[in-house]
Amino acid sequence: MEKKPLDLNELSEKFAAAEFKDLSTSEITEEILRKCGGYGLFQKLLTVFILIYVVFHALSTLTMVFIREKVPFACYPSNFNESMIPPNISLDVFLNDVTVKEEKCSVYTLDIEEGFYILPNSNSTKEPCNNGQKFYTKDLTSIVSEFGLVCEKEWLKNFAVSVMFGGYLIGNLIFGICSDKFGRFKMFCAADILFICCCFAKIHSPNYGVFILLYFLEGFGYAGCYINIYTILLECVSQDYRMHLNFAVHGAFALGETFLAGVAFLLRKWQHLLYAVTIPHILLLIIAVKYIPESPRWLLIQGKFAAAEKSVNRIARTNKRHNQNVGKLIWKLQRETERKSKFEEEVEGNTNPENTNYTAIDLLRKPRRAMITTNIWFNWLVNSMLYYGVTLNSVDMSGNRYINFFMMSAVEIPANILGCISFKWFGHRKPLCFFMVFGGINCIVSNFVPKGNFWFPLLLAVLGKFGTTLSFDGVYLTSAELFPTAVRFVNIRNYGGNIEDMWRVWFIPEDTQYFHFHFYNA
Repeated sequence: MEKKPLDLNELSEKFAAAEFKDLSTSEITEEILRKCGGYGLFQKLLTVFILIYVVFHALSTLTMVFIREKVPFACYPSNFNESMIPPNISLDVFLNDVTVKEEKCSVYTLDIEEGFYILPNSNSTKEPCNNGQKFYTKDLTSIVSEFGLVCEKEWLKNFAVSVMFGGYLIGNLIFGICSDKFGRFKMFCAADILFICCCFAKIHSPNYGVFILLYFLEGFGYAGCYINIYTILLECVSQDYRMHLNFAVHGAFALGETFLAGVAFLLRKWQHLLYAVTIPHILLLIIAVKYIPESPRWLLIQGKFAAAEKSVNRIARTNKRHNQNVGKLIWKLQRETERKSKFEEEVEGNTNPENTNYTAIDLLRKPRRAMITTNIWFNWLVNSMLYYGVTLNSVDMSGNRYINFFMMSAVEIPANILGCISFKWFGHRKPLCFFMVFGGINCIVSNFVPKGNFWFPLLLAVLGKFGTTLSFDGVYLTSAELFPTAVRFVNIRNYGGNIEDMWRVWFIPEDTQYFHFHFYNA
């Protein structure tokens, strides 16, 4: 039988007569969430849990600042024999005397007289510190003392951080793709299990190679945890509340940073510190598995209507919004989605954009979108450089390392409060530009403060952190609103920052109270 010709006018009339003819799937999804309570009791409880999770996540993530701290050490001379130390001199005192103070990685060559070593003087010959070191770990331990990361191996402590951020970069890519395909919550659970296991395992690393492998996998898991839990929160609430929740999440991260200063002060052994900040994640994961839902937006956009109805009904019940006909709306959305798909298939050969699998490459296909995407990536790069640069370097400044870190962290809390207000009153672009310039100016000025002045450059550094915190959070929010849901916006927007994070630590000065790298960032 000859196939009946396609009547385009008839199909168009059927398509126009649909219940949601003037709304996109995203708009219908937003209306469904409003019907079941845009920010009711369910979302408030979810917010509280996720903010607590983010606090502990900050504690775990930024332990990198303290587990790589310098530990005092002395060098062993070649062919050293402890029995030949002069009487009435302890081993620690003797090694301290034979280590060259100015060079730290050199040791005096020892002469022997009457069966005992002769204490060297400034004119004694020197040799490299290649015969091992003795670390003074009574008050402090770190991976530096655990794996001997000093002298010619000193670069390895920065390499560990680069490896972790390398895992974070790849984790952003892999978990971003998988969360689009398999769901936000499933990927969150998988990533969190990996993160917890690696955190515990690296404490017992037998050598440095195993440590960095586990650190890489930890960064890989960390990316999936933070991306997906952040996304679940934003996708469970109405769009009107996204800005406030964005700054609330980053405020919780800052609160976790300030707590870390106190925890690290109390627990000076790096293994004890890691245990203390990792154990709570087990309880949080158990609670999440029991109570956290899959993202209803993801379920609806993926066409998983039965699961979406179950999820939004749960939200509606908790919010006491029983009579909103949410199930009917979802059924209509399902019917309309099927109708649109059929229409597009018959008319345009199944080119319905809502059923297309988008990738990062799609953000670069059109000139304007490519310009916006490149701009966002560059913003991530420079903001990440300055934010983490100041954070990681704070413990190496003059003064008390814990107070310095606390100050650099505490300043983020008022910054997030101001950010929430300013972004609401003045929009996104103006505050974002202003605070980037503000942070940059403070970083530039800090390079011209005369040496010997400690408090003024510290103040400038704190103001720089204040500005970059606001711009960093602003880029987060702007990215979330610029990139479509079909492309996992968090993993896309982090690539520029992650690539920079891998090499930033190599440009952080070790023994200075000045932030020379600020000039580059500014």
